[in-house]
Amino acid sequence: MKDLIAKRYIKALVNATSRKEVEEIAELLGKLSSANAISKFGEILGSPYVEKSKKIDFVLNNILGGQCSAKFVNFIKILAEHKRLDLFGELYAELTSYLSSLNKEYVAHLIANESYDESILKEIESKFSKKLGVNLSLKQQIVSDVGIKLVVEDLGVEVSFSQEKFMNDLKNHILKAF
Repeated sequence: MKDLIAKRYIKALVNATSRKEVEEIAELLGKLSSANAISKFGEILGSPYVEKSKKIDFVLNNILGGQCSAKFVNFIKILAEHKRLDLFGELYAELTSYLSSLNKEYVAHLIANESYDESILKEIESKFSKKLGVNLSLKQQIVSDVGIKLVVEDLGVEVSFSQEKFMNDLKNHILKAF
């Protein structure tokens, strides 16, 4: 639910700002997103006993040091007015996703049961980048499942091979032959 709300705010923000301003705002939201991981920060923003104006002042001056554009200040005021100051993580994720789509740069996750050599990863990265027409950055995750999966979430692409699925498909094919 928070993701959908964040998408609407980011869509409005992007429509009202230039690309350079969006990149600056992404940096500021990154700072706020990392500050959101601190429990005291969340308690202050979520407290019903702290006034909205003090929350806004806390975010803009104490956390960001007052280095904000007028548009970003208004953005924070709107978030505070609608009690959405807990969305910094989702807003940052959505804005970085938007910027990566503008630059055609995406992160792909290679999920496998073994670690692959850096040269193999670079080759996979270059071939899929060429195939999809974008710049991919490949991250590797090691899991216990037998098989391999390549996922690019922002593009909605998933390529996988599972030994278990292969065996089931082979069994079904053989049974259909009879």
